[in-house]
Amino acid sequence: MMSGPFGVLRFPVNGGGLESEPPTVYADIYTGAIYLDKPHEVERYERAFGDIWEASLGEDASRGLLLQAAEELRNG
Repeated sequence: MMSGPFGVLRFPVNGGGLESEPPTVYADIYTGAIYLDKPHEVERYERAFGDIWEASLGEDASRGLLLQAAEELRNG
């Protein structure tokens, strides 16, 4: 899936323990932004987020990669 930045918005539960609003995806697109709240749309973005999370480096590895890149840029 090709996408720009996005966030899955979740809202507080009400007194009965139900979500006060349905989860909503906020996505930046070329001409502005969109909000998606159909369950299958939200599920697709939640899966994408999970895949991104699994593929990402941990905090220490990320820091090391950034330091390595900065050093390479500094040394030209």
